[in-house]
Amino acid sequence: MNAQDKALEKLRKRFIAIFVAVGGLFLLLAYGAIFASNLVQTESAIDTKLSDALDRVPFPATDEDAVQSWLARNSCMIVIEVEPPIGEPQVYFVNADDLSQSECDAIAAAVSATEDDDLNFKLNSRYLRTHKIIVQDGAADDKISVYSVYDWSADRADLIESGVTTGIIYLFCLVLLYIFGQLVSKQIIAPVKQSYEQQKQLVADASHELKTPLAIIGANMYLIKSDPKATVEENEHWIGNINTQLERMSALITDMLELFRADSQAGGVRTNENLSEMLDGVLLSFEARCFEKSIELEQTIAPDVEVNCYGKAMERLFNILMDNALKYTPEKGKITVELRTDKRNVFLTFTNYGTGIAKEHLEKIFDRFYRVDNARTQSGGSSFGLGLSLAKNIVLAHEGEIKCESDGSSYTRFLVRIPKAAQSGHIAHHRSK
Repeated sequence: MNAQDKALEKLRKRFIAIFVAVGGLFLLLAYGAIFASNLVQTESAIDTKLSDALDRVPFPATDEDAVQSWLARNSCMIVIEVEPPIGEPQVYFVNADDLSQSECDAIAAAVSATEDDDLNFKLNSRYLRTHKIIVQDGAADDKISVYSVYDWSADRADLIESGVTTGIIYLFCLVLLYIFGQLVSKQIIAPVKQSYEQQKQLVADASHELKTPLAIIGANMYLIKSDPKATVEENEHWIGNINTQLERMSALITDMLELFRADSQAGGVRTNENLSEMLDGVLLSFEARCFEKSIELEQTIAPDVEVNCYGKAMERLFNILMDNALKYTPEKGKITVELRTDKRNVFLTFTNYGTGIAKEHLEKIFDRFYRVDNARTQSGGSSFGLGLSLAKNIVLAHEGEIKCESDGSSYTRFLVRIPKAAQSGHIAHHRSK
């Protein structure tokens, strides 16, 4: 694993860690809120039962059975402690049939030993809550303390079970987050990895393209140095070769800079541009070259087509596609250019007749430094295979799409779709050159 792969793997692991940590935190907050809500509801229900039990005392003898039944249904009991002015306090229990005498004594001792109105304590395997009121009997000086007692053991067990279940679900969700993070991270890292690979390939291809002109320059410099007494006129041929290769290198560097600008969408500020006028001007600049090769240039351009775009980049796109069409059209051939629009998009088509592109090349035609075999090239030149790659990047920078069609022998067509900014007219004009 090289340094680049290690860096990408480190980045992927960091993404997974952050993804699981953030997702786990949100899940923890969500499950914590659910558990806290259950806890609050349980506490509220217990307080309500304790208060309702106290509301039923002191009760008339005629209602004692009904109160006893309510207490039994709600897991409550009532403890009544009577403290006379003289003598030992007396303790009475209501709905304590399932308790032993020792348990009753322990409850009485617990409630009597505290001055708090509320008490929470454990008795054997029972978890009990109490609430207290003091009732003064008007007929005597007895102090009567009434306690409602609720056995919340079942509620506690439900809370624990809910917490354990929530914890298990939380851990399961963390595992799912980790698995999902593994899958998503590969998709997220893929463009970064592709960008790294493209940069490596670009450097390798650019180095390869520069080797030939540098070798030619070196050879010509050697020949010039081999005869120190030779005049500039005598070395004109070698100097011309050097200038040619310098121009070739300059063109390569210019193409690469434009490619980087398109990659970073550094085309400046977007403005509303009239593509009809822009395309018409670009095609006008190619008329002389078309005339030299006796090529018929047929145009169908909808008027006043406006697009919010990078103006210079769009003009560069037109030049690339037109130059490409002209370069691969034989003498006395034909090129058709069409610009049309609908409510949402602008459609641009460049078609050159006379040559085609084999099917195996169509998918690679937009790759950097990719060039179809020389049999298709009619005019030679210093093409580096960057033009169509640059054209694709310009289109993508405008949220559009570009594709190439060809039958492999008689025509090649480039189709471009770009979202437009405003509605434009649909009346086309037609000219043949």
